[in-house]
Amino acid sequence: MHRTFSLLLLGSCLLLPFSTLSSTEAPSWPKGIDPATLDLNTTQEPNLDSEDFVSLFNGHDLNGWTVRGSQMKFEVIDGEIVGTCTPELKPNSFLCTDKIFSNFIFTAEFKWDIEGNSGIMFRADTKENDRVFGYQSEMDPSKRGWTGGIYGEAMDGWLYPLSKPEHDAARAALQSPNEWSRMTISAQGSTIKTWINGIPCASLIDSSRIEGFFGLQVHQGDQGTIRWRNIKVKELPTTGENTNLFESNDFSQWTQVDGSPVNEGWTITGGTISRIQDNAGDIITREHYKNFDLSFEWKISKTGNSGIKYRTHGKLGLEYQILDDARHPDGKIVTHRSADLYDLLAARTDKPINPVGEWNTGRILVKGNNIQHWLNGEKVTEIEYGSEQWIESFEKSKYRKNVGFGSWTGPILLQDHGDNAWYRNLTIKPL
Repeated sequence: MHRTFSLLLLGSCLLLPFSTLSSTEAPSWPKGIDPATLDLNTTQEPNLDSEDFVSLFNGHDLNGWTVRGSQMKFEVIDGEIVGTCTPELKPNSFLCTDKIFSNFIFTAEFKWDIEGNSGIMFRADTKENDRVFGYQSEMDPSKRGWTGGIYGEAMDGWLYPLSKPEHDAARAALQSPNEWSRMTISAQGSTIKTWINGIPCASLIDSSRIEGFFGLQVHQGDQGTIRWRNIKVKELPTTGENTNLFESNDFSQWTQVDGSPVNEGWTITGGTISRIQDNAGDIITREHYKNFDLSFEWKISKTGNSGIKYRTHGKLGLEYQILDDARHPDGKIVTHRSADLYDLLAARTDKPINPVGEWNTGRILVKGNNIQHWLNGEKVTEIEYGSEQWIESFEKSKYRKNVGFGSWTGPILLQDHGDNAWYRNLTIKPL
């Protein structure tokens, strides 16, 4: 049975939990989901008392909302939105905001008069035949207790189920279905988090959708009558502040490419990140980026090779090359030297570079189609994605068979090329 988006509700107190499913009774993982890739949400629920929150429902009518999908009944009763399942109507039905939202904190209260599949869509849109798709925060009154999990409605299926033993509290957070519960969703860039009645639920890094409408779902099926109230949103700025990618002096913001923890081949000492052992493996940020300003310091071992990749898919992406230009064999290849846009564009021949073993300052500035590499305070490489220069360079490169290369949204990657390398002061500002 397809799942839908959960609702965020602004409530005042916690009642006895309805779902008591233990970790030993938790359902098996949905197909394609690797538990090791799912981060735990350990963040406190945002402050919902801020004056910056705006009500999305006036309590009187459905002005500002449109029914999409099948035309099941949504109405206002006693200052609440009530959606009722009509079994003969297919597919699902969604009451959707007319306004589009990108980065936000959303909260609402919900309960069931008659239990049925439901949820809240966010960053949603429509495709052919008015079919709604996008992220869904699940409302699940069954004993499975996945309310607050994230489902890709008409998209990718389950993205974040609540199947880990550590999700016991999240599964138990829903009140009895006929009691009001609160759901909160935070979406900032590619980071998505949910809470039920203040209990952390999902923590997902996904950049498939960056904006869209909210939608209250009534799922097709035999029955279901659902109520929503106190539907509010606080919009967040689209540009971020500078973030130190090793602010906590550990690898909590990083994983290996497969999502597993960073291994002992990488260490942090006094703010310096070191690749010091064989088979350390490439490491990536949990956060995904497309447009950003990244500053960092680096130094490389004698005859060493490393790099910083961005706009990545897996291990593939644009690369700021880091190299011992004088001793490594790649130093003889134009476009394979330090600060080059690897295999695409060479840095200036008069670039200001310090000797091996000394720190250099790097910067990667990417905004829209413009791509820049800086070295020790000077711009040394610049290209426009999609330009004639880009097309010519791309067709000559090893990447030419990778459609969309250079335009993706993805993690920042520190490369393990088999040599020791050192980094420090990695700060990024999303643009």
